[in-house]
Amino acid sequence: MADEERRIGDADLMDIARDEARARALRKSLQRLADSRSGNSALQEMAREVLSGRIGLREALRVGAYSDALGERIAEARREYEQQSPEEREQQRTAALGYLQAQREEIEQERRQQAPRPGPGAARHSGRDWRL
Repeated sequence: MADEERRIGDADLMDIARDEARARALRKSLQRLADSRSGNSALQEMAREVLSGRIGLREALRVGAYSDALGERIAEARREYEQQSPEEREQQRTAALGYLQAQREEIEQERRQQAPRPGPGAARHSGRDWRL
């Protein structure tokens, strides 16, 4: 994808994810899918279209080729899940929760870095409640 193309951000996926960490995880998953060499060109194309902002994710899921490819991938993932032991499922769940927590921490770190910092000579407090 060309650098000058629009790129969606996490906020653009909030209507689906409804949580900042999940929106970030979804955007990163779409990016991995777009960059993937898995051979599923329909899913790659869908991810690229969504990431560029040319189509919304909900709208993309209404495109026959995209929904068919996604349906096949979901069915494959379901079969893999059903073959897992309860321990493997719990490990996967724990890993997913850890990943979401890492996304939350990344978001908070970015916020701290973007927060305005007082310049030299700026008061640390207003002094409003001081008394002599």
